[in-house]
Amino acid sequence: MSPLLSRRTPLLAAALAWACVSGAGSSDPPEHWADGLEPGINWGLAKDYPNDLGIAENPYVLAAEDFETGTVTIPTEDGVYADSVTVVDTISYTGDYCSERSWPEGENGPTSRFLIPDSAHEGPRSTYFVRMCFDYDDSFHPGADNLEAGVGVKGFGVEADPYDVASVDTPCDGANWFNAQVQFVGWGPSQKPEANDGYLWVGHQYSYNPYPEDAIAELGTVEATDPASGDESYRFSSYADPFFYIDFGGWHCYEVGLYLNSPGEFDGESRFWIDGVLQSRVTNIRYRDAAELMPTNMQLNLHRTTEQFPQTMVRWTDNIVLATRYIGPVMVE
Repeated sequence: MSPLLSRRTPLLAAALAWACVSGAGSSDPPEHWADGLEPGINWGLAKDYPNDLGIAENPYVLAAEDFETGTVTIPTEDGVYADSVTVVDTISYTGDYCSERSWPEGENGPTSRFLIPDSAHEGPRSTYFVRMCFDYDDSFHPGADNLEAGVGVKGFGVEADPYDVASVDTPCDGANWFNAQVQFVGWGPSQKPEANDGYLWVGHQYSYNPYPEDAIAELGTVEATDPASGDESYRFSSYADPFFYIDFGGWHCYEVGLYLNSPGEFDGESRFWIDGVLQSRVTNIRYRDAAELMPTNMQLNLHRTTEQFPQTMVRWTDNIVLATRYIGPVMVE
């Protein structure tokens, strides 16, 4: 078992006064929006299910996968996830099995989508959570001779794309698409003590939405990024401060939460946790103006954004949970 993070992340006063993020004229957020905001490790739904056993039966859980059947059972569009990983019995986080994904040099890999059922959209302020546990092999290190070989791997997240238009070249307009995602990036060279032989690896959250410059970092930092199309930004990136740098060869649980805004109001949120410790929290998000624009899928991504990395990369995944309430880290026994 990899130890959970022991450092305590101080929250700003606004993070504790969570109810004040609702916009003028909008309904107050439900009580469960306060879950996951405490300093230190935040235990969620998973606390009552050691090793995640039986967690799929929780009424707030949409799907779960621990690979203990020796196969992939979580349903994804066109079976992409099952077709893109191998179930192995050599390095699991809990139980006997996990999935393994390899990226040979020159291959990006697919995007895998779990389709959100209509039953998940509970009331006007619904929430959506994706938790995946990863172990990054040291093949994510490019080697001493290639420290400047930066790499990015899409992690996972929640997306609204009812019209199949989601693209970095399609600006979000409040009526077409939005998301809250996690991405992992590596770069070097670095002399930081957290670096793995001169190379850094970190996860952060980002979001495509119509008004990224209005988003507020309640914890961590947030910055609007240059638009891929047009002259108005429609994406922000949010980073922990300080970073939690990922080690190679250690299991960690990563979770992103999307808190839907009231239509036309700046009262949505996105949050990112590692091992139950809140890393970043962004408020004042206006994902949508159209009431009918709801999240449509949760992405269990297997897509590498940098295809020229100099060798095959391997990552293992275990204990996937998709839910409408904060999940928290695995209660490992």
